[in-house]
Amino acid sequence: MSIDIEAPLERVWAEAIDFASHSEWMRDAHSICFEGEQRRGAGTVLLIETRVGPLRTVDRFEITEIEPMRRVTGRHLGLFTGEGTFELAELAPGRTRFSWRERIRFPWYFGGPLGARVGGLVLARVWRSNLAALKSRIEQA
Repeated sequence: MSIDIEAPLERVWAEAIDFASHSEWMRDAHSICFEGEQRRGAGTVLLIETRVGPLRTVDRFEITEIEPMRRVTGRHLGLFTGEGTFELAELAPGRTRFSWRERIRFPWYFGGPLGARVGGLVLARVWRSNLAALKSRIEQA
């Protein structure tokens, strides 16, 4: 999913790589802390206390790739596994598209592929809300 933000690419990028502040606009990320001393770049590991409805878990998320001003990719290593990517594109001066892709695998005891289908619908709503909050945060700053 994507959202267009009325802000320069540099401003949106700064928000995308400020991992510590993601819990301020991600409704499902109750808190974020770091594993180890690293705070930036590939190899950074985030421990994200995630809450979606009654589900509570700590998502261990490792940043695997950063392409400056373009893309941040990482992998989920907790209860749920998979990959996530933020991608930015300058649409015009002062206008940026922020795209968010996730591929998450649910464990068998959460219904495996069937649980993923149902959970995917819930998560898509949460992520759309997160993108709207990010847009608002950046545009009102």
